[in-house]
Amino acid sequence: MDEAVPIPWHLVHTPDKAVDVVRPHAAAAPVVFSLPHSGRYYPDSFVAEARQKGSALRSSEDAYVDDMVGLSPDLGVYGLACRYARAFCDVNRSPLELDARLIRGELPKAALALSARVKAGFGVIARRLSADQEIYRSPLDMAEVNRRLDMIHGPYHEALQDLLIEAGRLARPVVLIDWHSMPSSALASLTGPRPDIVLGNRHGDSCGDWLVRKVRTVLEGAGLRVGLNKPFAGGYIVERYGRPQAGVEALQIEINRTIYMDEATLEPHGGLDRLRGVFRSLTRSLVE
Repeated sequence: MDEAVPIPWHLVHTPDKAVDVVRPHAAAAPVVFSLPHSGRYYPDSFVAEARQKGSALRSSEDAYVDDMVGLSPDLGVYGLACRYARAFCDVNRSPLELDARLIRGELPKAALALSARVKAGFGVIARRLSADQEIYRSPLDMAEVNRRLDMIHGPYHEALQDLLIEAGRLARPVVLIDWHSMPSSALASLTGPRPDIVLGNRHGDSCGDWLVRKVRTVLEGAGLRVGLNKPFAGGYIVERYGRPQAGVEALQIEINRTIYMDEATLEPHGGLDRLRGVFRSLTRSLVE
């Protein structure tokens, strides 16, 4: 456990809102960016009660993804990012993915307590940071879980639905890009060179091949190795909103953390600047 490393950017006061929403100055294309895991606000009470500290507590965070994507009204895309850390509330999960091993008392009848993600400890209120890192010293009451869902999860998805509707008024299909980063250890089971980027489209269910090809062309043109659907085919957001037949094409982008930062210290290196430029090019390609 790393007791010495402080949590960079840890806010002293609770944010005035859970979600940052960006609307373009001049919307040129129906493109929406979603950044569900780049949040870095850890409430003081949560930090005090967590078993892990410092950089260990931040290990599930998609550090610097918001920096690399650079949501701005000047980009010409709609976007939103969660301010709260995913370890506190994971908006890339169903609100019904509730973990009976973490939550004290009876769960709602509709709870998805047996989903693969919940059984692994990664429900909407995660029990673990990784397979061997438990977060909590004691169980949570359902009232606390509902408070987090109402404060963070609900607003995120309300904002995302609003942006998809707004973008859809421009044209169809709407392109939804869900941005993430992944630990390099997640790629250990793959054979051959490890990818720098993994695209996920739920094996064709959440978006068509045309969008995969478009994104892959830009990324590979920048010298990046790109994989598809292994080991991540897409989470709750692309699963829920990706409906090509209804005019929403959703693609998940996972970035190998080793290509832009030191995974142990969470310190960025020169790869971050490079990816910032690559993703600007990708954004321009999507808008144009």
